[in-house]
Amino acid sequence: MTAILAYHKVDDRFEFGLTNVKPKSFLRQIQACIAEGYKIVSDVEPAGSGKSVCLTFDDGYDCFCRNVVPALESTGGKAIVFVIADYVGKTNSWDIRLSYKPFMHMTSEQIREVAEMGYEVGSHSCTHRDLTRLSQYALKDELVRSKEFLEDVTGVEVDALSFPFGRYNRATAEAAFEAGYRRLFGLGSSASEGVLPRIPVYRIDSPASVLRKIGLGRGEIMKSDFIHSFANISALFSVRESRAGRRRTPEKG
Repeated sequence: MTAILAYHKVDDRFEFGLTNVKPKSFLRQIQACIAEGYKIVSDVEPAGSGKSVCLTFDDGYDCFCRNVVPALESTGGKAIVFVIADYVGKTNSWDIRLSYKPFMHMTSEQIREVAEMGYEVGSHSCTHRDLTRLSQYALKDELVRSKEFLEDVTGVEVDALSFPFGRYNRATAEAAFEAGYRRLFGLGSSASEGVLPRIPVYRIDSPASVLRKIGLGRGEIMKSDFIHSFANISALFSVRESRAGRRRTPEKG
């Protein structure tokens, strides 16, 4: 199966977290993949033979348009971007602040533009809460409403879902399939319930370490899984179920 890498931000701005990869580093990473014979794809099971790596981007930050798309267009690659529906055109106020200024999410117009360019748009829920901690009603709302909103924005079916914080269980996976998603993405090397594993890429990764991740090098996988384990702390600070009834109005543009 195609190796799947998970990115978040690709931006020159500094922040104290590890999920922000510098644009020059990102470009060197994908160039290294291509030099090793990998095709950069947005399909986890592309047609034809040969080596491939699927690039995915969580949260739908506007740096995807500014930095990721130009880099991929220069190499002929594509990617999947997972969007938080209720934060389209807004700042990442849902997140723990690790930088002086907040980061902006893509607008609806930017989402339409990248979809028209051949990049796949998937759902990352409505509010980026830990879906495993929601009631059945709130879980369905997060899954269905984000899917419908993004389909309205892009004009195409949205059948891919990335679980916020990479957290899921049998109930959330079953609810996602029931909502119409056909591909579910986790975060980390292990996966179950029909969810696809993804290897996170961090600011500290070099082109060589990314290639080792693609090759499932044991040391790199253990390092990534250890760093990702701290996402559980972020999940604890996500909006609690007591606020599940508060519905934000997404910006459709």
